[in-house]
Amino acid sequence: MKLLSARVIGFQSFGDSADIPFKDGINLIVGQNNSGKSALLRALQHQLTDDRHRTPERWNNVEIAMPEVRLTLGVSGSEFRSAIFMSGRDNFIPIPPDPDPMAFIDTFWTDPMMNVAVIHRPGNSFTAAAYPGHGKFQIPNGAQHTCAMMQVNDGNLHTTLQYRMDDTTAELVRYLWHSRMFFFSAERMNIGNSPAEPASRLTPNASNLPSVMLTLQGSQGDLFTKLVRHLRDIFSTVGNVSLAPIGNGLVEVRVWPTEAMERIELSFPLLQSGTGVAQVMAILTAVMTVENSIILIDEINSFLHPSAVKALLRILQTEYSDHQYIISTHAPEVIGFSNPCTVHLVKRNGYESSIHRLTLTDISDFRKVADHLGISMADVFAADRIVWVEGQTEELCFPLLYQQAMGQPLPRGTIFTSVVATGDFIAKRRDRPMIYQIYQRLSQAAAPLVNAVAFSFDSEELTDDEKTDMMRDSQGRLHFLPRRHIECYLVNAEALLLFMAERDSEPLKVDVAEIESKLVDLASNEFRIAEWQGNLSDPAWLSKVDAAKLLATACAELTDQRVTFKKKNDTLALIQAVQSIAANQLDELTAYVRSLVEAVT
Repeated sequence: MKLLSARVIGFQSFGDSADIPFKDGINLIVGQNNSGKSALLRALQHQLTDDRHRTPERWNNVEIAMPEVRLTLGVSGSEFRSAIFMSGRDNFIPIPPDPDPMAFIDTFWTDPMMNVAVIHRPGNSFTAAAYPGHGKFQIPNGAQHTCAMMQVNDGNLHTTLQYRMDDTTAELVRYLWHSRMFFFSAERMNIGNSPAEPASRLTPNASNLPSVMLTLQGSQGDLFTKLVRHLRDIFSTVGNVSLAPIGNGLVEVRVWPTEAMERIELSFPLLQSGTGVAQVMAILTAVMTVENSIILIDEINSFLHPSAVKALLRILQTEYSDHQYIISTHAPEVIGFSNPCTVHLVKRNGYESSIHRLTLTDISDFRKVADHLGISMADVFAADRIVWVEGQTEELCFPLLYQQAMGQPLPRGTIFTSVVATGDFIAKRRDRPMIYQIYQRLSQAAAPLVNAVAFSFDSEELTDDEKTDMMRDSQGRLHFLPRRHIECYLVNAEALLLFMAERDSEPLKVDVAEIESKLVDLASNEFRIAEWQGNLSDPAWLSKVDAAKLLATACAELTDQRVTFKKKNDTLALIQAVQSIAANQLDELTAYVRSLVEAVT
């Protein structure tokens, strides 16, 4: 059995998800926290809770329809036959009005895959989305309804023709869904002990894990040994696993830090082991003991270290690829080593979650660019509107400047994130070809994933004409800081005094006048440029001077090297010092930041 598609209607944060397609192999659900990823997986559980979708306009139960989940499943004829034996009751399979109806039943059992559409509502019921439920034919108007009544007796299946409209295919699908689908949440699983009785299959919530492992150890020792080997591959802290009676007819799982199992006192109950150990043990037990399962794993990165996630996914893909996996994560790096067949991005706007299918080509292209430029894919998945800035300094400072100027945080779904350039992009001079290359590659790669993008670069040594041409060519997406870099707005002797006093290991022995004199001296000599006219407040000079190095040199020389100024670590503190002393000095910078936000909103 495979899940081909799902549609969630009126459940939790989903008004209507529309059809969500799934394929064999690994299907990823990505998105930021609280976007609706877990709600989507909860909608696929055996028990659909009556948790209705509410909005400010409709929130009272009497005004809201009960939730429903529409599933399209691929089911083989042999699986239907197995479900009939499992059900323990009479079942009815619609057959076409045909001269040889029993021939239809013979082909039905050998059908490799039928697309069966069912509707799941709160409670435990599955209903067919149409008649007949198996979808293998349509009944002509006025035709006689015929079905095959299936009865199990002494291990044999008996078939009798009935002229009626009965159809239990949806109920048979429910049996299969309950036996083949497993859900593993991100919460700690209380599965350390269970009755010491035979159990060949894991329950959907894995509550009988110790019983199943005890059965494996006794009747399928090689499979149990393989399970332990997998655990060692995933967790370096797991050496062995054993089962031990604890009284009252219960058996518990014990985890050993070494392969040797000499004394029970040197092992630990599974309940006292890390959350991820129990989760992985249950996942592996499910895939190793049940064929063609559907495995749902919620927030896999929340209970496993990235290296453990990688090891688990490698094992699932290489040794248990006959199962279908639907995995949610807010860590997009999982994409890199999961080789997903589908990727769905969940976004939430207020009370409504929506699902966007991402093409693997788009994601692959963006991941290559992201790896090369040092961009966080997590940022892209978390936002609708992105302003890419030159470094971590701007990523940290620009949101603060915006919030203090506007009295409110950035608009929802808008972020600043840095391009930490690597390789050929590291250059002292921001030349035109380099900026175009970054802009073009990011624009093309991010276009399928976000709604709006803008780029902010330091002016560095670009001329005004060069910047104007590039902004025009980019249709307004490229923006340049009016001055050489952000530190050009922070040349202030009094603010520098505050900055150094907070960081000097000795009492500071200079005053504002001495600091100003040092800045003038450096500007006149070591950092002299054509625009210098002897005035530290001259906008023309401030737009061109290498202020970051000027400030760093002043700090070092005024404190005998005790205080350093580093752009990445200290610019924010100096901005805050300037704000407390001469906030109007930052007006141009603040206006620039506001223009960046307006460009994407």
